[in-house]
Amino acid sequence: MGGSRTSRLIRWKVPSLFVAIVTLVVVTATVLADTPPRSANPLPSNPLPSDILPVDPPTPASSPPPGRWVIQNGAIGASLVDISCADASHCVAVGAAGMILSTADAGNSWSMGHSGTTHALVGVSCPSPTVCYAVSNFGELLKTGDAGLTWSISALRNPKPFAISCPTITVCVTADGFETHNGGGSWQQASRIAALNVACPVSYRCYAVRNQLGHGVILGNNSGGWTLQAVTPYFLNAVTCTGVSACVAAGGGESGTNILTTVDGRNWTVQQHRAGQQTLFDVGCTTVDTCFVVDGTASVLTTTDQAQTWAWQSTGLAGSLYAISCPAPDSCFAVGSAPSTTGGGLVAHFQAEMTR
Repeated sequence: MGGSRTSRLIRWKVPSLFVAIVTLVVVTATVLADTPPRSANPLPSNPLPSDILPVDPPTPASSPPPGRWVIQNGAIGASLVDISCADASHCVAVGAAGMILSTADAGNSWSMGHSGTTHALVGVSCPSPTVCYAVSNFGELLKTGDAGLTWSISALRNPKPFAISCPTITVCVTADGFETHNGGGSWQQASRIAALNVACPVSYRCYAVRNQLGHGVILGNNSGGWTLQAVTPYFLNAVTCTGVSACVAAGGGESGTNILTTVDGRNWTVQQHRAGQQTLFDVGCTTVDTCFVVDGTASVLTTTDQAQTWAWQSTGLAGSLYAISCPAPDSCFAVGSAPSTTGGGLVAHFQAEMTR
């Protein structure tokens, strides 16, 4: 993301530097232990102290983007945990018990697909309006060629790939490092990265986040294998990119929330950390300036200045939002669970004020 980075230079004190170096060595050693020897570009064995990012004080709040949230579908039989939109009209949402929903008219109507599994679907990626891939928590990989109505299933060796990102209709990468370059005809695990989320803005560049030893880890892959990019003192759960080198990562846990950005695809800046137990589940960006973060409540954390400041925005909805996809500058779709009184899942839509 843009903006000046000179105000957030790392200022080390001797005790902090010692603790940081020890922590990074331990985390990096564990990452290396989980990466098989066949990795073409193993993670560095001698990382620099600057790879550990400092914690900045809370930043002032910005104004939420003008617009409104509306429930598009609140009568879904199971909770939804992920959504991917190829464009402003075509989206696919997945969730518990093999649930798949799709829309081809910007969410005005949603159709239930036939996934062929009763296992929970935990990730979905749609590189085109008709082609989408999804993964289950039992290592099943699903593909559709008809915009989500019917799906074929293949199995991966790893039982929990967690997430998937497909920059093209033939190239996909799972959060555990499985890759296909022939449209799902075959899958290879070049590196076992055990990530929670992955984002591939183009076929030759991917980013992944994982949590280890109480820290968040950011990995990058630039057509040469996965390498360590940064370690933060706080958990990370999601990453999204608005360009090849411009990305946002978010997470959180018992120690607090965590938001980081990169503008060069290599160096990451802590944009926000707030103390307190809270989890940021997912992040979506309409433009390089405007992003939304969901935290399992009915509110969203927003920025309109390239992630430098953030503000909470009430959606006015009832329920819990777990995932978000923003396919256009004026549109985002979020999914989650309906209130406990009704149960099931929900789909919500944000429409920017300029086009309402």
